[in-house]
Amino acid sequence: MFMFTLAAELKMTVAELGDRMSSQELQEWIEYQGIVGCLDSRQRSDLGAGIVASTVANAHRSSTSRSFTPQDFMAYVEKPKQSPHQALEKLKRERGIK
Repeated sequence: MFMFTLAAELKMTVAELGDRMSSQELQEWIEYQGIVGCLDSRQRSDLGAGIVASTVANAHRSSTSRSFTPQDFMAYVEKPKQSPHQALEKLKRERGIK
């Protein structure tokens, strides 16, 4: 999924990304995502809206109800099926890169 997210953010297809990007640069993007968080601008916008919504909801909830989290208000929360490192290893295997 990481390759699709990165390709979408860079406005190219996954095939173009594979052809134009070295495995070293891809590894750097994976490390960058580890530092800054999700690269998908749609999810980052959802998270920002979720933070605001959960703050407002928590300010008005009763003391006996549970606290709200940003994810409670996010329409789409991606749960990665593999780590970025696993995605890189899979890509290397598919492309015959050692």
